Amino acid sequence: MKVLCTERRCGWHGLEAEVLQAANPFDVDDQINGCPKCHSVDSIVVACDEPDCWQQSTCGTPTPSGYRNTCGKHVPKASDALAQLEGRTA
Repeated sequence: MKVLCTERRCGWHGLEAEVLQAANPFDVDDQINGCPKCHSVDSIVVACDEPDCWQQSTCGTPTPSGYRNTCGKHVPKASDALAQLEGRTA
């Protein structure tokens, strides 16, 4: 999954596997995530899954091929998403 750091001065984006992870010192059943570039904690968010787009994902849409995370620019039209789920071509 594509992810990005929300710290304004950082600008890092990459894959979820690159994110730093550690045990949360305040909750033993939880973990914290850190940016591999600026080391800020809990500043990682999901990025749009469109190729070459690194905007923050703001919409989730179920599709026959799986769940899509997209930004506002790439959000599927409701009629297209419904047609895909029903097996029709939009």
